Amino acid sequence: MIAPSSVLQARADVRYRVVDRRAILIRQSEGEVVVLNEVGARLLELLQAGTPVQGVLDALATEFEVDRADLDRDVLSFLRELVETGILEEVGS
Repeated sequence: MIAPSSVLQARADVRYRVVDRRAILIRQSEGEVVVLNEVGARLLELLQAGTPVQGVLDALATEFEVDRADLDRDVLSFLRELVETGILEEVGS
């Protein structure tokens, strides 16, 4: 389970680059390419900087105009999906 104090980062086989406010991820082990929108790109940047999940949620809430409850629910669901698909992994809490 992803806790507010969880620290997540891209797995070692994932490479990414932000182009035109979108993140292009390459899962080398699977030969898979994933494109994230502007919010997903910002989320990934925050995670790669070592920001705990709660800090990511707080930052996104101030940077994007969205209902906080919706943001929390959607981002946590997306993070779980990224962990389950092997794009992210927990590195500390």
